[in-house]
Amino acid sequence: MSHALLACFPHPDDETFAVAGTLRHYHRAGTAVALWTATDGEAGSDNGVRGAPGALARTRRVELLRAAGVLGVDRLWAPGFPDGGLAALAPARLRASLHAAFGAVRPQVVITFGPEGAPTGHADHQALSRAVTALVADLQRAGAPEAPARLYYCTWTPAEDAPTHRPSGAPRVAPATPVTCRVDVRDALAVKRAAFEAHRSQHHHRAEFERDVLGPVEEYGLAAGLPGTVPQPAPLTDDLFAGL
Repeated sequence: MSHALLACFPHPDDETFAVAGTLRHYHRAGTAVALWTATDGEAGSDNGVRGAPGALARTRRVELLRAAGVLGVDRLWAPGFPDGGLAALAPARLRASLHAAFGAVRPQVVITFGPEGAPTGHADHQALSRAVTALVADLQRAGAPEAPARLYYCTWTPAEDAPTHRPSGAPRVAPATPVTCRVDVRDALAVKRAAFEAHRSQHHHRAEFERDVLGPVEEYGLAAGLPGTVPQPAPLTDDLFAGL
């Protein structure tokens, strides 16, 4: 059975900071890799300078396309929802766009931010986590053919428990989902750097990227599975698809 992975994130460059190594790792293994990015990132800045949102949106969309190509993303959705406004967006609009991607990809595994909104606690991160989690739960409950077998949240090892080889993370805003999967991405670090280079408007975050992101593993916490219908992964595994 061929595998498919769908990553759902709010902004261009979230995929590079959070899961670039994982996307590249599974692409090289023959997995169909898809990415859904909610906004064009127009509320951000171009290397620290805020300009016209429309111009920045166009710039960042092109950067997202380039980064996705570097990482081996097979399919990309970029619906262009308002940056900074996902919590205020009509839930039905967000859900419909996500559902369309689920239906097209039929992923066994979906990854997104956890309910805490990742280390930054961004409101868009939290809103998208809620939307993806609710959609996965509803599809699994209904036994829908597009229901993923597993939902994973991006997470991290608490600083006091982190392996000594792992770089210290950014300030944490809330406890993370417990780590249940560590994907070894050492063979993808050069590609991860190349994806960051594609996001030229965000190069003012280079120090953060180098310090906090370029570790040997990317970590995930199992948020939802289908007990009784598919084998569940071990308490700690190195493969998001273990047993599938």
